[in-house]
Amino acid sequence: MLSGLLINLAAIVLFAANDMTAADPNLAVRFLSKYGYFAILFAAFWEGEAVLITAGVLCGSGFLDWHLTIIAAAIGGSAGDQIYFYAAHERAARIIRKSKRLKKWYPKIKKFVLRHATIAVLLSRFAAGLRITIPIICATARMPAKKYSILNLISGFLWASFWVATMYQVGARLHPG
Repeated sequence: MLSGLLINLAAIVLFAANDMTAADPNLAVRFLSKYGYFAILFAAFWEGEAVLITAGVLCGSGFLDWHLTIIAAAIGGSAGDQIYFYAAHERAARIIRKSKRLKKWYPKIKKFVLRHATIAVLLSRFAAGLRITIPIICATARMPAKKYSILNLISGFLWASFWVATMYQVGARLHPG
């Protein structure tokens, strides 16, 4: 079901790109080559998979370079998570202290995340709903910033590479040649 949804989304993106090129064949290429990577970097900062699904299809269709797409997405996504990590140090700790429910659950969650910190950070980007949660927990649990930053960047490249490579195949099938 998910693969069908992804293929439908990719087809819509590709058809929209083809419609852009029907009016002016070079318009889409000029737009993507000038602003595409910046748009990916900015969009990956805020949102993840939807951006990479679209970008991967465009790579497979020949509109974007997959190397630059992965770099832009990994840096954008990692930068967003770094901000969550640093912003959470004081604010999240205060919220946890004030909330009875969070005070009850947080010690268990903190213990689990710190015990499995490397895996948690590396896989957080792939688990829906945890992309923001894991950086906040790591920050409030006092994970060293250097460790988090390195793992976060590695995770960003793994995540971007996975989605771009997967959706590249879809784009190549939808727009062969």
